[in-house]
Amino acid sequence: MTHRARTVPEIRLVAEPATTEARAALGFEWADEEVGKRHKLGGRPDWLQEEEIPACSQCHEAMSFYGQLDSIGDDVCLADVGMIYVFVCFDCFETKSILQSG
Repeated sequence: MTHRARTVPEIRLVAEPATTEARAALGFEWADEEVGKRHKLGGRPDWLQEEEIPACSQCHEAMSFYGQLDSIGDDVCLADVGMIYVFVCFDCFETKSILQSG
């Protein structure tokens, strides 16, 4: 079987707080204005550090980038305004995530 990583079309995600508590969790005192707004599905990862595309542990092929989730606020911050990158193998349906620091 020949495997090739897929490119998922880029879909920007906008955080919409569902509660007053969630609305209060948004925002940063010292981070750049874009931080907290970098959530998306597909496209290419907006790496904060060097590229880290994982391999599937079953087929050992490069996994497809599925999406990224940004830090959301000073109280819910990932590794110094970092992001989580999610990858999937569309053949084996294995997923992996990577956390990078800003």
